[in-house]
Amino acid sequence: DPKARLGVTLIKLNDVAGANQQRADLAALQASCNGCKDATRITENLALLDRSDLEAIVLDPPSAVPAQLICSDNTIAEYIPQPATQRQARLRHALAAAHELLTRIAADKLRGKPLINAPSELKDFLRVYFAGAERESFVVVYLDASHRVIDVEELFAGTISETRVHPREIVKRVLHFNAAAVCLAHPHPSNQVEPSRADEHLTATIKSALALVDVRVIDHMIVATNGTAVTSMAERGLM
Repeated sequence: DPKARLGVTLIKLNDVAGANQQRADLAALQASCNGCKDATRITENLALLDRSDLEAIVLDPPSAVPAQLICSDNTIAEYIPQPATQRQARLRHALAAAHELLTRIAADKLRGKPLINAPSELKDFLRVYFAGAERESFVVVYLDASHRVIDVEELFAGTISETRVHPREIVKRVLHFNAAAVCLAHPHPSNQVEPSRADEHLTATIKSALALVDVRVIDHMIVATNGTAVTSMAERGLM
């Protein structure tokens, strides 16, 4: 019977439409109620946002937030707690954006300044950069022939107690920036800033690698992540 077949077809179409609507409603409910579980595959790289975008996130955190954040400081998204509610997700987003903004402002202030005359400014920058870090990482400050800052870059991220550093990668990045010298830095989440034997060995290895391309290592700074202290290996006579 054609009418019966038409009726069955319409019922099936209505079922499909209803199922699609249910899925859409469920996705919307998840987004609004549990910190965007439907956005678990979404990643936002805060390092690629301009200053106005970061300021907008800080001043008025959006209701739709990414589940995964990437920042200039690779560890920041790890030590900001994972959200359990929409409110916590928005707060996490705003805190990460604020850290990215503060780091960028501090780096801009440092860029172009000669470190020979202002080593304290580099220490202040590193306090901001590594603030609260729960894992070790490794930062290189690239300098020109007058020891003015060209750029600051985090090259390696590690665990709570160590970072695997590859001198070959440092050489490649030094040549990329056409740097004449570098300053190295890494945090100690334990807040113990005494240079270890491993720190001394690593510094010597990097110095030897960079000497092959006529680039000097002028310092290696170790930073307490609670901001209380920064140790300069150069000031200790360990360079």
